Amino acid sequence: MRIRTPDTAATPGTVAAPAPPVTVAPPRFPGADLLDHAVTADVLFRVWSGDPAVIVPSPPGSGKTRLVVLLAAALAHRAGLRVAIAAQTRAQARQIAQRLGVVSDERARLVVSAKDRDLTSADAGLGIVRGRQIAWPRTGGGIMVATGARWLFAKPQELQADVLIVDEAWQCTYGDLGALACMAAQVVLVGDPGQIAPVVTGETRRWDTTPTGPQVPAPDGLLAEHGDALAVVRMRHTWRLGPETTALVSGAFYAPAGLPFTSRRPNEHLLTEDGETLPEIAHRDVRTTSGPGDPALAAAAADRVRALLDCHVVTDDGVAPLRDEDVAVVVPHVAQASQVRALLAGCAPGVLVGTANALQGLERRAVVAYHPLAGRREVSTFAVEAGRACVMLSRHRAHLTMICDPASPDLTDAEDRAMLALASVTALLSETPEV
Repeated sequence: MRIRTPDTAATPGTVAAPAPPVTVAPPRFPGADLLDHAVTADVLFRVWSGDPAVIVPSPPGSGKTRLVVLLAAALAHRAGLRVAIAAQTRAQARQIAQRLGVVSDERARLVVSAKDRDLTSADAGLGIVRGRQIAWPRTGGGIMVATGARWLFAKPQELQADVLIVDEAWQCTYGDLGALACMAAQVVLVGDPGQIAPVVTGETRRWDTTPTGPQVPAPDGLLAEHGDALAVVRMRHTWRLGPETTALVSGAFYAPAGLPFTSRRPNEHLLTEDGETLPEIAHRDVRTTSGPGDPALAAAAADRVRALLDCHVVTDDGVAPLRDEDVAVVVPHVAQASQVRALLAGCAPGVLVGTANALQGLERRAVVAYHPLAGRREVSTFAVEAGRACVMLSRHRAHLTMICDPASPDLTDAEDRAMLALASVTALLSETPEV
């Protein structure tokens, strides 16, 4: 029986070419996604190469928490390092630990106080350690997450780490950083320089003119002390804010400080019941007669929330109704939050209502915010703090309605450097559509 040879067979007297080698991609280690972008890869390179301090200034919505999680996972799994993460609040620590649990399996631990019983079902899957259980793995790398306050109680000789990552570092004071730095040979500070400065309850007047005072934000103090000797990697994009909000926030708060940024947020907007597309930023004028606590402000905010809950949100994945949990109201004062919360309790209890300090670091699809000067007839230091205004203008993804007082522009005419950013914001808000 004759067998027909295929056309590709080698001719007699020749040697068939060897088959090309099969290239097998090496397995990706936890945190390897940092290598997909030049900026995050630069952060990993600088830490891995042994820089004693790395500062990462980041605009709102730039992926700070993602960077912290992936950086810790890469250093623990790939480099075998012990990584301590210091968050500013227990909620932030738990969020980081939960996200680490997805990429870092058994190497991540959440450190809590021995007396902490405020644990929910969402914490059930976390590796939680307390008291005498707090210890690094005997071999290989590991990650432990705790609040900065909890780390201050730790003994460096027992829990010495290789790298300390401070999340939301601009809310950590330089004094606290000095105490935390003994925990590790390397420090990575990740945070947003445009947000609210650390809340210090003690008297700090003696250090008001000192750039390295214990009350100043930790990265600012470190830069003032060591300057160009530090590695600084700036993140230049936001994945939360749309182009209109980015232009407003970046121009008023970040570009003057050397951190302009652009928007890479995917398409996202709101549609009304009539099929009208809501603008990214709008305002509503409310005349007040009784100060920042004027009931007219709260009523306007509550009415706007009810109107927004009739809208739909449009993304690349489709169209969906806007839920209570997708909306937030941001105000300067606790009393104002209580007023709005009371008005929404019966119809929209899931709406997040709180002060700028409380909502810092959070985001929602739609936000209703008070103008910092709404209801005021005199300017105060608290009202014109740039960080507070920046937080209130940067919590939303698809839509922001700012509740404004027509009398506010008159207050921004004062020749005060602290008013410059707020004055420009107030002028630009007046040009947005009124709803």
